[in-house]
Amino acid sequence: MSCLALVFAGCKKKTDYFSFDCVVYDQKINAAVEGASVVLKAQRADGGFNPNYDLLGSATTDSEGRFYIEVEKEVFFSYRVEVSHSQHFDGTFNINPDNVPFSTAYEATFNLEPKAWVSTHLQNQNLSQTATFAVEAETNVCTGCCTGGANIIQGTMVDSTFTCAVYGNQQVEVNGNYLDENGGVHQISETAFVQAFDTTVINIVY
Repeated sequence: MSCLALVFAGCKKKTDYFSFDCVVYDQKINAAVEGASVVLKAQRADGGFNPNYDLLGSATTDSEGRFYIEVEKEVFFSYRVEVSHSQHFDGTFNINPDNVPFSTAYEATFNLEPKAWVSTHLQNQNLSQTATFAVEAETNVCTGCCTGGANIIQGTMVDSTFTCAVYGNQQVEVNGNYLDENGGVHQISETAFVQAFDTTVINIVY
């Protein structure tokens, strides 16, 4: 069996390699992330500064969220760890080469945020003409993520649901206002706790 396969059983690591012995964790649910895909890249220093990141190795986290990657010793400007998992937002983490030791493995814990979704269900039952709402929550920058920006809904026949992604295990707010049939302004203010990996529905009747 190879040294790589036996690393956790005390196999001696090669001295001509840099090694990365790290953990992927979800602090929101206080649990290791099993089955995460990990890619290690670096900017090579050979031939001067190179802005591109070249692939050095890849791994999949075990039941304890741990992964191990070895790379041949070279001079690098920067390392980058890219982590993805179906139930979490992707994470990108930079490592300073000065912090990677020669004789022992580099150890670190990389935190991923759990995915969750907020579905804002709006029902116009009072012949209102316009409603404005925004989902305020911690989230990632992604297609389909909540942005915190105002959404304007017009028309008297509204029964619609708007869904966007946020970090799980947090309190979210939906704030805004609507105009009644006489032009009066009324506030919209709802809160809910969003569980990780789940969809939370917030109903707004106006």
